[in-house]
Amino acid sequence: MYDDQLISLINKGYELVCVVGQGCQHWEDVIDELAVGDGTDPKFIVTTSHPDESVEDVVEFAKALSTSVASDIDIVQI
Repeated sequence: MYDDQLISLINKGYELVCVVGQGCQHWEDVIDELAVGDGTDPKFIVTTSHPDESVEDVVEFAKALSTSVASDIDIVQI
């Protein structure tokens, strides 16, 4: 249902995707599966789920993690 949107996020080269809210563990699993795909062109992406945290807290968490390229934080709501 949302696979195309999630694949688009993966293909943008994000190194970190934090998922917040109800059902976020499922979304994290789906993103992981889509990133690996059939194994012929896997993407490296760190995923985390935060079922009991606010968006603001998770943004602070994301800011604290270091990635290979300094980047802004994008909030995507589905």
